[in-house]
Amino acid sequence: MKVQLFYFDGCPNHFPAVERLKEILLQEGLSEHVEEINVTSPEQAQALAFLGSPTIKIDGMDVEPAARSSSAYAIACRTYRNAGKQEGQPDEEMIRAALREALGQPASDCCAPPAPVAAKNSESKSTAVVMGGSIFAAILASFCCILPIVFGLTGLSVVGASAAFAAWRPYLLTATFGLLAAGFYFAYRRPVKNECAPGSACAMPATKRSGRVVLWLTTAAVMAFALFPNYSGPVAELLLPDKTAHAASPAPALQHASFRIEGMDCAACAVAVEGKLQSVPGVQTARISFEQKTAEVDFNPAIASPEQFRKAIEEAGYRAVKTNTGA
Repeated sequence: MKVQLFYFDGCPNHFPAVERLKEILLQEGLSEHVEEINVTSPEQAQALAFLGSPTIKIDGMDVEPAARSSSAYAIACRTYRNAGKQEGQPDEEMIRAALREALGQPASDCCAPPAPVAAKNSESKSTAVVMGGSIFAAILASFCCILPIVFGLTGLSVVGASAAFAAWRPYLLTATFGLLAAGFYFAYRRPVKNECAPGSACAMPATKRSGRVVLWLTTAAVMAFALFPNYSGPVAELLLPDKTAHAASPAPALQHASFRIEGMDCAACAVAVEGKLQSVPGVQTARISFEQKTAEVDFNPAIASPEQFRKAIEEAGYRAVKTNTGA
């Protein structure tokens, strides 16, 4: 293989182009000597088909395919269009492509054998799996506070499911952030040595960047779900209907009942229990304190009873202990 680099004295891109060409030959395992030819006159430029400095030819063919039919010979600096920009020397992939062409290799053979490409596809699938799994685990970890809202909207009973998810929350959160950590590993790990030629098309930097953007968006979604118990109260108040009793006239001889509620893990649970109590006929007001884990109910004893309230709380998935009943 004949490797030539044409230049003229004073060209600032001459030596950088020589260094790049020699480095690529070394990386490709080629021992060819780089013949440097100084073009000193317009006549010589015409004779050598010199399109400007630096011009690189492999077996007499210009490394830039689009310039092979050009006849704009001159003693001048040459520019190359690399990734949409004009630069003073050909980029690495252009030189590698010309070397492959001279060696008779397929144009698509830009990198290592197919195995690394398959590895990249496998890595992309792994990244998608861990990101999807982290979101799913985060949702499950917050089910203890999501379920009361869902069942409050549908009118179904939680039947202890909320408490069950609350017990599993620490493990689910551990799985969530473990999967996220795996996602960041796949997205930011250093590429395997010789997996792809530096700066070549198969490195797919744009795909890598988009994958990292998706990862950060996934992280934001995971954090929103994982922290849901901290802001579930306002969400529940916004979504769940207000079932406060609206009597035509003040209820006569109201009585008061107090309960201690066990199993509430977030403010959304309190809002769901409050809605459940307010739906019981005869209840005038129901107030639930998530911080104190208590329920205070004012009711018409001719219509409702503390036993009904205890059952309503248990139907919502929590244990109720009556502390007092009075006028």
